[in-house]
Amino acid sequence: MPGKATGERDARTALVLQGSAALGAYEAGVIKAVLDSGRRVEVVTGCSIGALMAVIVSGARGDPAEALDDLWRRLTVPVNPFLPSLFARSVALPAPLAGDSLYRINPAYFAMPALATHLYESAPLVQALEQWVDFDRVNASLIETIVTAVEIGSGRLVEFSSRRGLGPQHVIASASLPPVFPATQIDGAWYWDGGLISNTPLRPAINAIEAHDAVAHADEWELVVVDLFAPQTDLPKDMTGVVQRLFELVFFGKFQHDLKLYQWMNAQLDLMIELDRALPKSSALRKHPAYLKLARHRRVDRLTVIRTEQPDALGGPADFSAEAIERRLKLGYEDARRALRS
Repeated sequence: MPGKATGERDARTALVLQGSAALGAYEAGVIKAVLDSGRRVEVVTGCSIGALMAVIVSGARGDPAEALDDLWRRLTVPVNPFLPSLFARSVALPAPLAGDSLYRINPAYFAMPALATHLYESAPLVQALEQWVDFDRVNASLIETIVTAVEIGSGRLVEFSSRRGLGPQHVIASASLPPVFPATQIDGAWYWDGGLISNTPLRPAINAIEAHDAVAHADEWELVVVDLFAPQTDLPKDMTGVVQRLFELVFFGKFQHDLKLYQWMNAQLDLMIELDRALPKSSALRKHPAYLKLARHRRVDRLTVIRTEQPDALGGPADFSAEAIERRLKLGYEDARRALRS
């Protein structure tokens, strides 16, 4: 991480990556634009496919942009030529037809489908992840990486941070979306995809900003969030559209609520700044528990939400076709370049 030159403004960035299956290719384009912008990324949080890309940002074995390209090349599957065009780009080919080692069907699904708990094995993804990412580098990086997963037994959303040590199992746990992938065990507990509770790890990013700023104060903190949710859309006209909109509402709808909480919290901190200026140093209010609690928080100076103005161009989250992946990569990069310049 480059040092701060004399007189240079100390501006730092936290990057928040949603889970989104194939739509994650758009986020990969955004990441490339963020890296190209020269921003000092100090925190990156990710959920599901966003978790895979988060550890690539902080610990790629080579160039992060090249590792992201390889990730999406490996995740691409052919369009199924035997399905009607309505479904062809919404349903991935079975692994034996797709020919990609990342998609290995669970044998139990064929033998006893009623008793199977998942469609695909996660072991090939673990092996590929270790090819892309050096986890020693992730854990030693100045960039704190946080991924989230749901502990199945308690239903709690759990944060795994590179400050406490991240490994492939934490990333795979964050991406263990049922019933596509199996649950992942870590220290005796079983985990599913973090997106089941919160698909946008915004709160972990804000908490990390406050923790980092308490150690070394920055002049400015920017929060960059990728939003893949289309807030307005027409009534779905077919089953593919119904499933796609259901996915969006379940996995992305909570971000709007989180965004309002962020805005409310920043408003309280603005008030806190004014109170601090107005109150005498000896004021009893400065010892009030609520005042002291609020004083521990740090205002986020700038929020940059990157979303496309062409939601139809993103397509569905199950469309892993090469054409769709390439389109999202390009669109994410272009949208982010515009947003980051403003």
